[in-house]
Amino acid sequence: MKKLNSKDIEKSINTAENNGYFENLNRIYRAIPQGKCSSCTRCCSESVNTYYIEFLNLYRYFQENRRLYEQLFPKILRFYFLEMVEQQDCPFLMEDGLCSIYHYRPLNCRLFGHWTREEYEENYKNVLAENLQTVKLYKNRYGIDLPDQVIHHKIRYCEDFEIHKRITRPQRQKMIDSIFTMESAFFMRGLLSEDAIGTGLISWLIHTVFDGEEAGELRIKIMREYLETDYSETLENIIKKTRPVI
Repeated sequence: MKKLNSKDIEKSINTAENNGYFENLNRIYRAIPQGKCSSCTRCCSESVNTYYIEFLNLYRYFQENRRLYEQLFPKILRFYFLEMVEQQDCPFLMEDGLCSIYHYRPLNCRLFGHWTREEYEENYKNVLAENLQTVKLYKNRYGIDLPDQVIHHKIRYCEDFEIHKRITRPQRQKMIDSIFTMESAFFMRGLLSEDAIGTGLISWLIHTVFDGEEAGELRIKIMREYLETDYSETLENIIKKTRPVI
């Protein structure tokens, strides 16, 4: 994935504003029934797949809250570069157990408690299968053995989420289809490439400062250092020197 150009991001935001996409996105969010969460934060340990319009929505929020983004950015860098070698909490999770971007969190975060146990187990099997393929790739291409605790990490199914009525799978798919219809406008305008499909929230933010090739090379170097010594000088230097683009 290429580096996200600031001008293209601004063009995308203008496109979204002029076409009412942010209002549409918030209507989708509001259609999700609110439940009672125990705030255990167990689900806050992954970089969930995020749609471009959701990234733009969060980007606008950070433009208005630059100091918050500057505070979060070192955690974002650390999460991205160590994601495959160390199990971490979401960088947006605060010490008090609250989400620093709660009102701008992606659809996947909002829908977590709405999955049935059967759907959840089915999804985990798919994720694990993808992870095992990733294990082979890193071993064969880079000679890196990924830790089992990361590859087999499984968020416990949430039994504490209390809600009157869950969103069904067809309803969730309808929401996704509505979002993807908006996404198509960015593809048509050349503001988004197909390799961006399925991008995680953290990766969107990382690609505002690194292109995919550079980030990938740095990630491999950092992973090797960290697996050998539980420390990466390369990562610490990146955290010190890299400034967020917003």
